[in-house]
Amino acid sequence: MLKGYKIMKKAFVFDFDDTLATTDCCVVVRRPSGSGTRGLPVRKLTPAEFNTDVLADGEVYDFSEFRSDKFIHNANPTFLIHLAKEVHDSGFAVYVLTARADNVSKAIAEWLCGFGVKPVKVHAVGSDDSKVNIAKEKQKVLQTVKELFDVVYFYDDDQHNIDLARETGVKVYLV
Repeated sequence: MLKGYKIMKKAFVFDFDDTLATTDCCVVVRRPSGSGTRGLPVRKLTPAEFNTDVLADGEVYDFSEFRSDKFIHNANPTFLIHLAKEVHDSGFAVYVLTARADNVSKAIAEWLCGFGVKPVKVHAVGSDDSKVNIAKEKQKVLQTVKELFDVVYFYDDDQHNIDLARETGVKVYLV
């Protein structure tokens, strides 16, 4: 190491859905039809549509497609998989920060490994049974990651997620 020089610690944080990968997953909006039943489907939402959706009275979200490993293993990579591979191979930390629930973190890590990228961690901030403020939850994780690294780059497809991430001081890229 050269005297007087500090090696910068960098982390690259990628959203999963519609950023690193595309899938056929949808959030199903249902209207309950009786006790103990899943209810009738009202509409299906893409991940982008879900970000701004508001439920009508009596409607509930069904995230079952997002809990299925099959959709992840069959995901199509976006152009950003090449960046993730490049920074991983250069020795920088790669993280995934997804709105999905934690039960699919392992499948996402396995999917990335299929492209030669071993993430440090897959942070899943979503919930299986309720809608959480994903942008706020992502902001909290980014604040924690920022404390560990000199520079953090964040890639996401949702403008609200990007806006709140920007407040943490990370470098943000809307894709």
